[in-house]
Amino acid sequence: MAQAALVALCLAIGLSGWWLMPSQASWSATFWLLLALLVGSGLNVAVFLTLLRQRLRAGEERVEAALGRMADALDAGEGEAPDAAERLGDPQATLVERLDALARCLQGQVDRWRCELDARRGAERRLADDLEALRGRLARLATGRERAREESRLKSDYLNHLQQVLTPLMASVGEVLASDLFRRDASEAERAAVQGLHERLADTAVLLENLGGTPASVNEPARGRVLIVDDGPVNLMLAQQVLERQGLQVCTATSGAEALTCLDKQAYDLVFMDIYMADMDGVETCRTWRTREVDHPERPRSVVVALTANAGDADRRRFRAAGMDDYLAKPYRPQDLLETVKRWLPGVLGTGERA
Repeated sequence: MAQAALVALCLAIGLSGWWLMPSQASWSATFWLLLALLVGSGLNVAVFLTLLRQRLRAGEERVEAALGRMADALDAGEGEAPDAAERLGDPQATLVERLDALARCLQGQVDRWRCELDARRGAERRLADDLEALRGRLARLATGRERAREESRLKSDYLNHLQQVLTPLMASVGEVLASDLFRRDASEAERAAVQGLHERLADTAVLLENLGGTPASVNEPARGRVLIVDDGPVNLMLAQQVLERQGLQVCTATSGAEALTCLDKQAYDLVFMDIYMADMDGVETCRTWRTREVDHPERPRSVVVALTANAGDADRRRFRAAGMDDYLAKPYRPQDLLETVKRWLPGVLGTGERA
């Protein structure tokens, strides 16, 4: 098309030149001019055709080379065919490979989800088993609680029955001790034996009363020194527990000699002294206590409270003469013990004035 346009341009130029030539120009000159134009155009067409043939031959060589490479790739084996197709730029092969990779990725994700689902199902089964085991334990605990309540109810009934039996027995022993006939006819050993029996019964009554109660627990540091002197282990243990729960520093002694040994070690703000003891009674122990306090003038005077089942006028005068400040009748309740502490140590448990 380019060569034809060039020939047409040459003809147009020739016609224009012939039209512009003067009228006297000869037809021979015009002929030769047109012939030159045609020869030039022919040479131009020949050159174009030669170039076109060369380009076609180069294209055929490239196509033959590509076909040869493809044949070599096919001959090399099936495994190398995708690589050859990829080198030739086969888009279909690339798309297939991408689809295969995507399918493998999706399959791997599905497998992971399946594993997670199996793990969750296993965890749910384990939780269900644990829940069932906890329900069994709760059922057993409920059964044990009901059994404990029943046993506690039975024990409370037993304790109430013992208290009902013990109360008239203590009253009878007290009547014997208070009778004039017993005081007149009984020997000293008999009076001591009956008095000891009365004190043991009083200790047992206090024990039964405290077993049914719920003592309060006070987590406070010790604020006062108290010494309890009593050869009855039950009374000694209960009094110590009651006072220690109130934050007091409590020491104990089971005899008069042991109480005096405690005095040699440190001073005490309050002393609960049992009257009837085996080796040295409370009255004699208190006299010796006051004598030894004189040897320690730097220490404050201790308050001594008598613990006794007999609290008549003659007994109170005897206690005062021995240096005792107060008395607490047996059997005493924990509240009576605390009221005595409040009365004599008002800055420790409560307010009040020291008697």
